[in-house]
Amino acid sequence: MSMTEISLATIYTAQFRSLTANRLSGNIPGHMGSFTALTYLSLESNQFSGVVPPELGKLVNLKTLILSGNKLVGSLPEALAQIKDLKDFRVSDNNLNGTVPEFIGNWTQLQKLDLYATGLQGPIPLAIFHLEKLSDLRIADMPGPEFQLPNSPIERQFLVLRNINLTGTIPENAWKVEKNT
Repeated sequence: MSMTEISLATIYTAQFRSLTANRLSGNIPGHMGSFTALTYLSLESNQFSGVVPPELGKLVNLKTLILSGNKLVGSLPEALAQIKDLKDFRVSDNNLNGTVPEFIGNWTQLQKLDLYATGLQGPIPLAIFHLEKLSDLRIADMPGPEFQLPNSPIERQFLVLRNINLTGTIPENAWKVEKNT
């Protein structure tokens, strides 16, 4: 094997990639969707601009996707719905537009969701509040139509719902917290 072949083999079979807190800029390369062995991808706290490439939806083994702290625009691509086992999704502090996608409510393995200052608008899909494994939910600074919290239990270890146009009363179950075992 040549050095190039070894390098390419390493890139395509790597499971963990963190490029956090650098000064990377430009668009997130669509060819990153070719690294299908990735289980962890963090591009947090850079200066990436442009849209979230739909090719990232090919990363079906991802457990963690962190895109927070960039200058991303556009809506979240529907192709991300293909990442079925995502446990941690963070896209805060960007300049996205559109609404919070319904497909997030189908990520049944999701444990952490950060959607603050994304640029997205509400309402927040109610299915998100029913994700059984979601223990850390942070949604803030999201304009949109008024909505009320669901009456069913919202069991979270960490819950932030700030400046998201909630109305009505606080359901009694909003204060139910998971017990640490």
